[in-house]
Parts: sequence; structure tokens; C-alpha cells
Amino acid sequence: MSLDSRAREVFATAVRAVQPDTVVRHSIVRKEDVITIDGHKLTLKNNLHLVGFGKAVLGMTAEVERILSDHLVKGIVSVPHGIQESLRQHGKNHLLLKENSCIEVLEGAKHNLPDDDAQKAAEKIKQLASGLTEEDLLLVLISGGGSALLPSPIPPISLQEKLDVTRRLAAAGATIQELNTVRRAFSLLKGGGLAHFAHPAQVVALILSDVIGDPLDLIASGPTVQYTTT
Repeated sequence: MSLDSRAREVFATAVRAVQPDTVVRHSIVRKEDVITIDGHKLTLKNNLHLVGFGKAVLGMTAEVERILSDHLVKGIVSVPHGIQESLRQHGKNHLLLKENSCIEVLEGAKHNLPDDDAQKAAEKIKQLASGLTEEDLLLVLISGGGSALLPSPIPPISLQEKLDVTRRLAAAGATIQELNTVRRAFSLLKGGGLAHFAHPAQVVALILSDVIGDPLDLIASGPTVQYTTT
């Protein structure tokens, strides 16, 4: 085998190892009605709800559905515009949900920008989280691109006003950390807001990081991570 062929093989193997369904499969260990995630054991009692947002979330959700479908009650995922058709065209049906899935797939954030469709999805996610009880378990799936797919500005701020502020800051040279601080301050769901709405349910997040160092408060602006800096 040539060096070039070997390099291609190594690259392909590395890419397969971080596919969204593969990552979830390796992260959730199930034994009957008990699952283990990162060493934490959780008992399922037909009480599992799921929300997700991000570019890789559809594949993550498909794997959760395969592993835990008998305990899933309801789910909502916010994914990029056109992703389902794109996956079908490329023969990646294993990253799609079942036809009779209890999980609703909502597409939005065309061109990776928050839009009305993404805001409607965020509102549905907020409503699902707000209706949970202490008997429920909320599994939150997050990946890169999640911030644009979960826009929920604090009233009376409009989505357009929030976008205008962040664009002006970016044009003035604001860092990504500074931009995320502003996004969190203007958002109902970011900076731990989603976890707040889900209380008193137990919340578990599986986060597929695309940020060096894996800062959980930066990935999708940290909807399940408490943030206190202003």
C-alpha cells in the first residue's frame, strides 16, 4: 500500500469514528431499562423526552431512536434547511429518522443564519421543556451550528434586532467570546436557559463539539450550561 493510500485510509477511518451516529453509539450504554452516559446511570421509565439543535443532530437523533425508541415519549429537533433531502440524495438514510418517529424534525437557519423557521422550532423546544415534570428525563443533543438553530430573543427584542446588534459588533471587531456573551444576554434559551425551562426534570446533554478545547458554554452558546459572566 502506497503512502498516499495509507494516508487516505487513516483519514477515512478518523472521519468514520466521529460520525454523529457513531459518537452516540459509543456514548450511551444500555442494559435493560438502565443507561449509562459518561459513568452516570439513569433509569428509564417511558419518561424520555428529546430535543436537539445543530448540523450533526439529525444523525445523533437517529441513533438515539435506534437505542431508546421504546422509552421515547416525544422529541423535537431543529436542523439545517435541506439536510434531510441532502442525506437522502447521498444515500445516508441511516442518519434519518423512522417514518413513524415520535420526534418532530424542523428545518431552518438557511445559510446558517437564524430565521423565522428556526425561531419557531426554538419556541416548540421551549414549550416541550417547560411541560416536563420531576419524573421526566430530557436528553439534549447539541452540535456545531446549534446557536443559529435555537434563536429565542428575550421580548420585546426581535430576532432582527438581535441579528443587527451582533452584526455591528462583528463588524467592529468583536471576538467570538464577546459575540456569544451578547447572544446569551439576549436569549431565553442560551446560557443555561433551556435547562432552566426544563426544571424540575433531569437534563442530560450529549454535545458534539466543533470548538477547540470543548468549552461547553460556547458550543451553541451553552443552553444547558449555567453562565454567570456578563
